[in-house]
Amino acid sequence: MKLPGFPSGSRPLWIVVAACLAMNVAVGALIAVDRPAYLADYRLSTDPDSLHYVLLGQNTLLHGHFSRCQEPPYLPDAFRTPVYPIFAGGLDLIGRAGTVYLAQAIVHVGSCVLLFLLVRPIFGLKAAFWSALLLATDLTLVIYNFQVMSEPLFVFFLLASAVVFLPVILAPQGGPYRVVPRALIGGLLLGLAILVRPAGFYLPVVIAIGCTGAGLLQKRTRAAVGAAAVFVAVAMVPVGCWIARNHVLFSVSSLTHNQPNVLVYFFGAGAYQVEHGMTLEEAQAAIAEEYEITPVVEVQNAHEYGHDVARIEAEQRAVMWKVVGKYPRSLAKSSAAALVKAHLSHATDTLGAILGQKWAGPGREAVVGDPAGSLRRLAQNGPALTTAFLWQMGHVGAVLLVALLGVVATVRNRRVWPAGIMLLLVLAYFYLTVMLFGYEAYCRCRIPLVPFLYVFAGYGISRLLPKSPDSAEHPGAT
Repeated sequence: MKLPGFPSGSRPLWIVVAACLAMNVAVGALIAVDRPAYLADYRLSTDPDSLHYVLLGQNTLLHGHFSRCQEPPYLPDAFRTPVYPIFAGGLDLIGRAGTVYLAQAIVHVGSCVLLFLLVRPIFGLKAAFWSALLLATDLTLVIYNFQVMSEPLFVFFLLASAVVFLPVILAPQGGPYRVVPRALIGGLLLGLAILVRPAGFYLPVVIAIGCTGAGLLQKRTRAAVGAAAVFVAVAMVPVGCWIARNHVLFSVSSLTHNQPNVLVYFFGAGAYQVEHGMTLEEAQAAIAEEYEITPVVEVQNAHEYGHDVARIEAEQRAVMWKVVGKYPRSLAKSSAAALVKAHLSHATDTLGAILGQKWAGPGREAVVGDPAGSLRRLAQNGPALTTAFLWQMGHVGAVLLVALLGVVATVRNRRVWPAGIMLLLVLAYFYLTVMLFGYEAYCRCRIPLVPFLYVFAGYGISRLLPKSPDSAEHPGAT
């Protein structure tokens, strides 16, 4: 079986698509049976981000104001970027919340196809299949498809950009790829991704470094750097337009005034939590009092408190490195904890909230001290939530093991180094963004990085399997 327009070996791709659809349909059906009202009203979400995304998009489309205000005057917003709010707000206007969730499930399927297309020319068919299948069966991502959250769309644009542009860097001298069109389209897709989630703001720099490294390895540095320059320049056009908008409206020359806020009240606050044994809220309050700056709730909702955005950003930028550098040892511990917690946490509580149920986790202390009691407590959640929890934990554990094998195999295989360097740099970049969430990092924080982790996990699995004729077609797979 072969998909039109796709390379040979599309039967595995059909399996991936079917698996992704099955996962999303299963969760959607569970919600439709247990709490159908949730699919009709985005306001039933317990996350305030969801409410703001839709409100921003609908105010933009209906009233021409990018604003989180419920009624006039619609004060402009500098905390969010525009692409995802317009996506979510527009779809909610068309068909209510269920349309947003359906679109995100379709986007998830698209991301699986893109990951397959990204991996196959580099690591071979088997690696492509397993990488895409891991993304398709990521239940954490599936659960967040049923929240108004920007991660699914961000992942899609990011992978689309990589699929379009990466072959330019990997092509041999005089290869068949038209460099400029691919650099233009790939750059535009990355720019859109950044306007979905500002966490990708520095990715163009990372990609430029990766392109230079790949060019050096292939002895075609000038061509690689030239392609990267076009790619980065185009990516920054839509981003620059939004920065210009913020400068005109707020006298703030940044993509969002949330950037210093994250450093002060999450990354820096994590060090305070470790140093003083505080909760996140206590650490944030201590920082605000110590440095006499605007409290975090007021920073995040400046429009409600009548604050000047430029003043808030200026005061945060003036103290952010002092906050971050005050407890370096505790900051390192908080950052390490963020990486661990982002991987070991799960979205079962989110699924429970969607279904109108309360999740009772087994508890870390109970698992160690009373395993039998922990299992009994877990079973009290019912089969759906218990299965969701076990699936996510098993998925994460297996992925981390085989991903480590895939990274080692990539380092040892010189033929995949150009692509491997690029993908490892992107993965490392997203791990750094996880650390910025501080001690309170959780499973949502890892979503942007998991497609790239699955690249190496899929390659690791392919190295454990017997060799096949595919290996001869794709030397990187051997």
